[in-house]
Amino acid sequence: MRRGYNTAFADVGEVMDVQELLLAAYLIVQWIFLSSCIILFNKHLLSGGFPFPCTLVCIHMMFVSICAAVWRATGLADVPNVKAKDWWGGFLPVGMCFAASLLLSNAAYVYITVAFIQMIKASTPVVVLIISFFFRIETPNSKLGMYIVLISSGVALSCATNVEVTGDTHVGLLMQLAAVVCEALRLCLANMLLASNGIKLSPIASLYYIAPTSLLCLTVPWTLLEASKWQDILVAFSAVGFFKLAANASVAFVLNLATMALIKYTSALTLNVAGVVKDLLLIFWSVAVNGAIVGQWQYVGYAIALSGVTGYSSYKRSQGAAPPPPAPAESERQSSQEEAEKEDMPLLTNKEAAAQARGR
Repeated sequence: MRRGYNTAFADVGEVMDVQELLLAAYLIVQWIFLSSCIILFNKHLLSGGFPFPCTLVCIHMMFVSICAAVWRATGLADVPNVKAKDWWGGFLPVGMCFAASLLLSNAAYVYITVAFIQMIKASTPVVVLIISFFFRIETPNSKLGMYIVLISSGVALSCATNVEVTGDTHVGLLMQLAAVVCEALRLCLANMLLASNGIKLSPIASLYYIAPTSLLCLTVPWTLLEASKWQDILVAFSAVGFFKLAANASVAFVLNLATMALIKYTSALTLNVAGVVKDLLLIFWSVAVNGAIVGQWQYVGYAIALSGVTGYSSYKRSQGAAPPPPAPAESERQSSQEEAEKEDMPLLTNKEAAAQARGR
């Protein structure tokens, strides 16, 4: 009888393993699809009938803000109140960096190809590491230095050997590099905010505060750059259509949820690897479908950067695989369980922050 029970439990365990693998595979494919869709969708709009990156990002943030507010109003997400000092000293800087990252990244699509942008984005882990060193979130060592040199060299080779070199290319390159810096700074500031102040927020709760803050920050560049073109914006809005822009904003919001689900049910490392696959697919798509010209040395440079990113991911995985602590005594076990029940998982860890930066 005992043997029969053991066999039954083994069968249940195998079924659960298969279900977990299928769920992970679905989440990975879903994230790659949505992330690729929003990139190609934005490129299509900005290079076609709606060349207003600031206005497009404002539409995204407005839509995300409304969705997060509805989520809270319907009780689907618990959104705690945040103190004013936390907003001024934490969420405002994060929102500013997020707004700048989105604006510069979308503006770069007007000047350079999707393939070139994905190659530049390979430098994100390097910038995150350098800023983490500055804020003392990470401790420098020889291995991290090696990965920085490897990734930087590969990206530099891809940029230096770009086939389509024009004035617009240099503008797009500078915009995308600035976007990478802003995104890395945002991730580090968000990690410091949540870690130092002990703020516990769900992903939806974070969007509830960060999206409106980013929208507020975007009003300044929009007023300076695109407000005077409001008539052209209305004409472009009418030509593109409300439903296409609404669909674009919806994909952006759903992508945020897909990113959170992928990290929650798999790991940040899985997101990092999925980001590498997505970059490769987008490069091949840009070359095969959109006719982007990519030189052989650009491929070599990206391969070098890719090897550095892969090595960095493996290093972070080995760092995260710490041995389990010894079992506490019976008198200590109860207090440990009580303390664990009082705590929630923070929104971002250092590894998750670096993985999200790769995934954008």
